Amino acid sequence: MTRTMLTTAAATGAFALALAAATPAVAAGTVATVTAVEVCDASGLQSGLWTKLCHTVTEDGIQFTGRVGLAGPRSPGSPPLPTKLVDATLTAAVEGGESLGTVQQFLSFRATTLQVAGVGGAVPCGSTVTASFSVSADGWYTAPISTSVVVPC
Repeated sequence: MTRTMLTTAAATGAFALALAAATPAVAAGTVATVTAVEVCDASGLQSGLWTKLCHTVTEDGIQFTGRVGLAGPRSPGSPPLPTKLVDATLTAAVEGGESLGTVQQFLSFRATTLQVAGVGGAVPCGSTVTASFSVSADGWYTAPISTSVVVPC
């Protein structure tokens, strides 16, 4: 082999190695998975508590989670919070009427953020799903928070 041929072969080999390093390895017949990320895009005060409505879109569908927490930081030296009985309802449906379920939980809230989950499921891509989360406690009326999500294809 001549010097030019060796240089060309080395450069071609280096390029192939660089290309292989830049391309994710996926075995034949497998599908690359996308990491599911939780998005919390709705929040508000309900019954004097902070509430948040979150969703996670996965390959298999969508899942919703509601959270209940303190509306703000506690003051240093303040007395312990009494236990508050909270009625929380999480519901979701695909636009057009198909329900993804409803979860109603009675919670004992003190100062730790609580979570309500279990609503969601398989949804065709391109569908719009609307969820709502309501909390009532101590005779206060609810002011549900809601979100609408278009499931990507």
